[in-house]
Amino acid sequence: MVTRVNGFSGMDIDSMVKSMMATKNLRLDRLNQDKQILQWQRESYREVSSKLYDFRANKLTDKYGASSALNANKSVVSGNTTAVKAEASASATMAEMKVSVEKLAVAKTLETSGLGPGVSRNTTLASLDGVDLSNLSATERAEYDAKKFDITINGVSFKDKFKGATSIASLISVINADAKADVVASYDEATGKLSFASKSGGADGKVVIETPSGSNSIIALFSKRTSIETKGAGTTVTADKKLADLKTLLDGKAPDPGAAAKTYSFSINGEKFEFKDTASIQSILDEINGNPKAKVTASFDQGKLSFATNGGDEIKLGGKSYEFLALFKGAEPVKESATPLTLAKDKDGQDMVGRDAIVEVNGQKINNVRTNTFTINGVQLTMQEETKVNGVDNPVIIKNQTDPDKALETIKGFINDYNTLIESLNSTIRETRYNDFRPLTDENKKEMKESEILAWTEKAQSGMLKNNDIIKSVLSDMRSVITGALGPLSAMGITTGTYSENGKLIIKDEAKLRSMISTNPQAVIDVFQGPVSSPNDGLFDKLSDKASTAIQRISDRSGTNRFTTDITSTFSAENPMGRKLKEYNSRIDTMQRNITTTENRYYKQFAAMEKAMTQLQSQSSSLLSQFGN
Repeated sequence: MVTRVNGFSGMDIDSMVKSMMATKNLRLDRLNQDKQILQWQRESYREVSSKLYDFRANKLTDKYGASSALNANKSVVSGNTTAVKAEASASATMAEMKVSVEKLAVAKTLETSGLGPGVSRNTTLASLDGVDLSNLSATERAEYDAKKFDITINGVSFKDKFKGATSIASLISVINADAKADVVASYDEATGKLSFASKSGGADGKVVIETPSGSNSIIALFSKRTSIETKGAGTTVTADKKLADLKTLLDGKAPDPGAAAKTYSFSINGEKFEFKDTASIQSILDEINGNPKAKVTASFDQGKLSFATNGGDEIKLGGKSYEFLALFKGAEPVKESATPLTLAKDKDGQDMVGRDAIVEVNGQKINNVRTNTFTINGVQLTMQEETKVNGVDNPVIIKNQTDPDKALETIKGFINDYNTLIESLNSTIRETRYNDFRPLTDENKKEMKESEILAWTEKAQSGMLKNNDIIKSVLSDMRSVITGALGPLSAMGITTGTYSENGKLIIKDEAKLRSMISTNPQAVIDVFQGPVSSPNDGLFDKLSDKASTAIQRISDRSGTNRFTTDITSTFSAENPMGRKLKEYNSRIDTMQRNITTTENRYYKQFAAMEKAMTQLQSQSSSLLSQFGN
């Protein structure tokens, strides 16, 4: 580090160095200002992308694109109002319907015998298997993970999808996400039952559950376990053998001399047991069988350790049971009973074998109603209870009527959001750019008031996207979409504003629009959401496509996130603006190092000059003193 000396000669060296560095510092300031402008431009792009995404995703798709948004029809239910719900579509006829439900549709449903209450959805398969994963070593965990919990449902294999760490909730989620399996899996925490209901419903619905060969049965895990049998340590192993002997057989080598005694601890039905490796198999049997609270009978035959219930309805292992059972080569896979799955019962105690609904509309039986939701005359009916009770029918009366208010509000909302967007985009590309107002440096700010800094910065940030090609393009594209639909829009009382209003939409005749919604609602839907034959040809979808294109172009250029409205989201670096910023940073770092090196050199040279002048002054004083004598 250079020692900066100042003042011996009476010269202001700091000022002199600063003056000599002025040109270089000016170039550095210029580079930092260019970098700041690029960052402001990128932030402006992010704001535009946010507005376009909000318009496309939150407005056009989620809000206005929903099928119910422009539906001017509604169903009014009278009579037995609790039995059937009715929702009219835009194509609903005005025909009155009398609906009688003799039998609800039932989906074929199979269920396990159940674990009883108290087992939550967050319980893992390992826990149901009697294994505490937290008590396993890394090696034991890897060995246990190799156990298969595979299942096949209606011919669809869920191979390698589930491990011991899989929770019940996750198991259900994975099964339900597979449409080909055609079932809805569910778990009832009140009964501990796992059930599978056919999605197809009705008499044709099927539920076929299979456990692949060599896999642990998932189904059996949801039934109370009444017996456990190990694979066996070998037929030559007798009950007088110690646990240490079993460990030696298992490892294939004798324990290290002087090694500390090993302790095995586990629980059976909540009763804790602990045995040292010097304990014999017989002594373990005696202790377990001598504890009535364990509610099991332990036995040992042909090298196999077994447990059977004794006074209890199931066996629950806990603690480090996996480590203990490993001495006997581990427990055999859970075996299914002769009837691992049975038909579930409905609320009336009837088997849920799967049957079609028996329903009449206006006195006519409707065939092939597989589920309790079906559509007729453009009305979706959801049957919730039977209308015929003890031979007496209390039918549901459904009348459809037109209600244009909701559709009208949807169209008004769309027009307002569209106009707000194009006004914002037009303001962005027309904003004044003040080229004389460069970003302020730290030195500049020292000489200005806070209000002056704010006013200056506001002008410096103005017009970052003036005449931007991407924004001009999307405005032109959206205007073309509107122009292409002006014919049908005009027919319903909607037009565009004057040229100076830049293509804004205006409801010129609201009465005309309301009348069109009431008399021909499908025509309105065809314009905005697209006809049934071509659902992507509506105004909403076309505008959405144009917005998507602009969002993609902005992202490609500036690195903005294409899937968010967050104006603080991070930018990706691999894009032209990101690479330009990297270049600026590199140039700034290089220039700062060069400036520091040059400054140090100047100060070093001035220090040498100061030293020489001091020596000269000393010599001169010495000579003068000699002459004076």
